[in-house]
Amino acid sequence: MDARISYLRIIACAMVVLLHVCGANVHEFSQRWWSANIYNSLTRACVPLFFMISGATLLYKDEALGVFLRKRLVRILPPLLLWSVVYLAWLKYWGAPTGNWIVAILSGPTMFHLWYFYAALGLYAFVPVLRRFVQNCTGGEVAWFLGIWFVAASTFPMVYSLVHDAGCGSLRMSVLDDTYHLGNFGGYAGFFVLGAVLRKHAARLGGWRIGMPVFLAASVGTGLAAYVQSASLGTVCEFFYLYLSPLVVLAACGLFIAVAGGTSSAPSPFIQRLADTTLGIYGLHILVIDRVAAFSGLSARVGNPWLTTPLTAVVVFVVCFVAIDSLRRIEPLRAIF
Repeated sequence: MDARISYLRIIACAMVVLLHVCGANVHEFSQRWWSANIYNSLTRACVPLFFMISGATLLYKDEALGVFLRKRLVRILPPLLLWSVVYLAWLKYWGAPTGNWIVAILSGPTMFHLWYFYAALGLYAFVPVLRRFVQNCTGGEVAWFLGIWFVAASTFPMVYSLVHDAGCGSLRMSVLDDTYHLGNFGGYAGFFVLGAVLRKHAARLGGWRIGMPVFLAASVGTGLAAYVQSASLGTVCEFFYLYLSPLVVLAACGLFIAVAGGTSSAPSPFIQRLADTTLGIYGLHILVIDRVAAFSGLSARVGNPWLTTPLTAVVVFVVCFVAIDSLRRIEPLRAIF
């Protein structure tokens, strides 16, 4: 394992936790909104990073289709089923209607953040094709794909949405899809290719020296754009936080380049342990955010949010790590967590 990939996994996971902690204050204007807006903007690259990590680690491998599918399904299906059941049980405990659990799980995520597991399943189905594309195309052809993807899936939909509906909904491809049928370049699959390409060229692109300023500038730009748009509409609008927003894409690229552009080395045993728990932390952290608030009163809604938000995120992350790391020491549970 490359330490740079381990660090990226840990960073992306920590960003997810901070994102969901600060989310308590981001949906309405208040004295706490600016802290939530800044922390939200600094962490929006988290999910794109996860997809880019998958592309960086999967697209240059050479393995039989059956081997790939077996390994990916074993990695994603058990935790998807486990966390779906955990959150259904949690909802039932609090009196929420859950219906038929099998139907509920097949219908979609039983808790909002579990959408990632479903998206990963769909994207993994596309990986064998993406592998052949990335491994056999020239650099120019891959750049062509990424250029069209960035325009068709990110830039044009944002501009179109801003012009036609003030951009407070989802990104709309409209004429690019309806007329030119460029929908094939939409979605998160582009992040896989982007991750694979940037891993190869991160050092040449400037590494930390270039990547970190790009990440910070794009993240701050996201926060400012969200403020300007929300202020003009008179209500909080989260449009610029979307994962395919051009600024979020650039922030993800910058952070990926900053970390992946470092020197290749093996991770320390602790860093590897921490990286190995990130999928489990992702599944568990929503439950822990709620419990930390209930038992200690600590949350982004109390005290000075500039301080309590990151403090809560650190506590949640540590609790989740200890829990998942302990469960992984039980051999039958290792594959699930």
